[in-house]
Amino acid sequence: MEYIAILAFILGLPFTYTQLEVKKIENKYPPLGYFKNIDGYNIHYTDMGSGQPVVLLHSQPANERQFDVLKNKLKENYRVISIDRPGMGYSEGPKLNSSDRLFIQAEIISKLLQEITDEKPIVIGHSYGGALALSLALYEEKNLRKLILVNTASHPWKGEGVWLPFKIITNPLIGKLFSRTYAMIYGQSVIARSADDNFPDNKPTPGFINRVGAELTLRPATLESYALDAINLKSALSKQFKKYENLSIPVTILAGVGDRVTPNKTHSFQLHKDIKHSKLIELNNVEHSIPELNPMKIIEEIQ
Repeated sequence: MEYIAILAFILGLPFTYTQLEVKKIENKYPPLGYFKNIDGYNIHYTDMGSGQPVVLLHSQPANERQFDVLKNKLKENYRVISIDRPGMGYSEGPKLNSSDRLFIQAEIISKLLQEITDEKPIVIGHSYGGALALSLALYEEKNLRKLILVNTASHPWKGEGVWLPFKIITNPLIGKLFSRTYAMIYGQSVIARSADDNFPDNKPTPGFINRVGAELTLRPATLESYALDAINLKSALSKQFKKYENLSIPVTILAGVGDRVTPNKTHSFQLHKDIKHSKLIELNNVEHSIPELNPMKIIEEIQ
């Protein structure tokens, strides 16, 4: 009985703490938009402005709040549809541990867009959202007007290293136990620095972490989706990159010089070679944070 009491304390205390913190986080960062059920998944998106529809697909880990600077500028002249990717923010998503996750997300996004707009949208994807935008175009490019790929992930990279927390969270034996207990405590200890390598000199915009609702990723279900997306991205890109040359819609690639998250040599530069008609633009002093630090360049490519 003594051992049971100790175990209950060791696990029960962080479990209860996690549940309380989830409520605090969701009260602090409530959903800002609408929900639409697609293939059994409730997908959350914001919809503002009017005119040519522009779809925003965020990076990982993140949610649609990531684009708040860009959204506020775009809504003056465009209809802006910013989507919580399946499994992130307030969107539900697939639970499978497979490279098919990326392709399933693309299918869900495609069906969502068919339900909420009759016009062909311009799709802007940042980082993982760029990989998803490419998958979306490969799935059904006839329904899209243009791709703008920002700091995009596009190709498989060398190396097999997987971040230890991802290994733990996706472990079928202990993953859910960890994500529902100690992951919250660990995440809160590192979240203030989590975006540092996205920005030049490791200096995010003041208040960035709070403004984009980064804490939403610490919720157990979202954290599990984040980890599953991360460990399966490389294999998904290994399947899709050979098809890029078949794309025919206009494609602009925006690359931040010195990007350490999605290095240009592996991703943007190679993508430009694969899509012969694509337009490549390199930007200084932004690294992996073009939507935050130079949103006007994105808007220029829409016009």
